[in-house]
Amino acid sequence: MSRRFIAAVLAVSTTIAALSAAPARAASEEDIAKLLAGAATIFIIGKAIQNSRDDDRRDKKKEEVRHYVPDHRPGHVSKQPVYTQQKPTPKVVPRDVKQRHKDMLPANCVRQIEGGRVGRVVMGRCLERNNISTRTLPKACRMTVETRRGEARAYALPCLRHRGYTLARY
Repeated sequence: MSRRFIAAVLAVSTTIAALSAAPARAASEEDIAKLLAGAATIFIIGKAIQNSRDDDRRDKKKEEVRHYVPDHRPGHVSKQPVYTQQKPTPKVVPRDVKQRHKDMLPANCVRQIEGGRVGRVVMGRCLERNNISTRTLPKACRMTVETRRGEARAYALPCLRHRGYTLARY
């Protein structure tokens, strides 16, 4: 639960407990003054807690790294060091063939099949030989086909195309 909610519940419960402890009687000016003083005290404590939290947030924002940058201009003499606020330098992400063509499948892995609803499939073993993980392919497209050497895992090409995969043309 949030701290504000807990503090509010605590303040209300203390006020109710203080009021209900005494027998029912008409409130005098002294009782009203005590009640107002208690409410003001709770309000002041709440504001002090809120201000300290705000200060903590400001301190976290100010925690920026400052680096000394010497001035190397010819003929320039710097008496005081120059500080700049630097953010981390952006890094260039190298081009990765796997990342660039992550949804591209090699065309040499496509085989035509007879029977069933699907006409062409992508063979799973061929994909693994081409360093394409079959774990990332959708399970809904997986099927078993019969080859000369027995049953093999394959993926239905129309199903893969429907999910954004394309064939590479190289």
